[in-house]
Amino acid sequence: MIRVPRWLVSSLSALFSIFHAVLGYAALSEYQAPIQGAVAVTLYLLAVIATAVFYRGLKLPTSQALINLAVSIFVPYLINLNLDPTEASGHATWYVIGVATLLAGTAVRQQVVIAWIGTAILVFQEIIWAGFLVGWQTGLAGALMLVFAGHAISKGIEKAAKSAQKYTQQALEDETQIVVSKSAALERRNRLELALAGALPMLKIIESQNGKLTDSQKIEARLLEASLRDEIRGRELLNDEVRSSVRDARNRGIEVVILDEGGVDQLSPDSKKEILTKVCAAIKDVEQGRVTLRAPLGESWNVTLVATRPGVPKPDIWLKF
Repeated sequence: MIRVPRWLVSSLSALFSIFHAVLGYAALSEYQAPIQGAVAVTLYLLAVIATAVFYRGLKLPTSQALINLAVSIFVPYLINLNLDPTEASGHATWYVIGVATLLAGTAVRQQVVIAWIGTAILVFQEIIWAGFLVGWQTGLAGALMLVFAGHAISKGIEKAAKSAQKYTQQALEDETQIVVSKSAALERRNRLELALAGALPMLKIIESQNGKLTDSQKIEARLLEASLRDEIRGRELLNDEVRSSVRDARNRGIEVVILDEGGVDQLSPDSKKEILTKVCAAIKDVEQGRVTLRAPLGESWNVTLVATRPGVPKPDIWLKF
């Protein structure tokens, strides 16, 4: 995308606006009181330069917008007092397009309501001063088109700014999600490495004894295999308290299955800890059978815990958190 420097846009706008002031100074001899005409031109010039060049950001301060409104009312009034509509030249009525330029700049800088109020007053002043036909010939059509263009540009800029903000927010969310995914993957890898490190002594025993283990060693190996499976599939459902509760349950002969499908990924750490504390308390109450701990994705709940026994159709425990 090609970016145009703000100073360049401001400078071009100021130069275009100054052109009307030059016409105004050149027409001072046509006014009954040239000094009043010079004051009017100078007020316009100061207001239009302030609007085009000053103030950071897109939106013009309300104070400056109100100053522009006052200038757009006072300048036509002051000049019309010193000008005969039947003898006015095109240069002498420079202020019509000049004031419209000021109001268009006000609209572009997000003060549309004030700009249109000034425009309506300008049209009213010209018609009162010269009548509808002559007043319209002073450039009111062009003035209305200028302010309308400023309004359209204002809306376009506002829409573009909202789109840019939305795009930036989406990009930030995507980047955050990537970082979270990488962090989660790294955490799972670290957990698995720790689990494998803990399994290394048993693996050495299995190797040294050619797989001929004692009954106690077989039980220990099965528990180790189950804990490794938990680390791979359990993800965010595991903490030290859950590991301890699951290990105790397996020592009591209970089969435990843990499966995290992403149901707790969006929970805050406190909410997740609260749920897992309740899970541990429920597991401690199970005396036999099988416990399935699952975090489903896309459900209205985050975690389910089901305890069943062979031959019993109804679960002993069925909890949803």
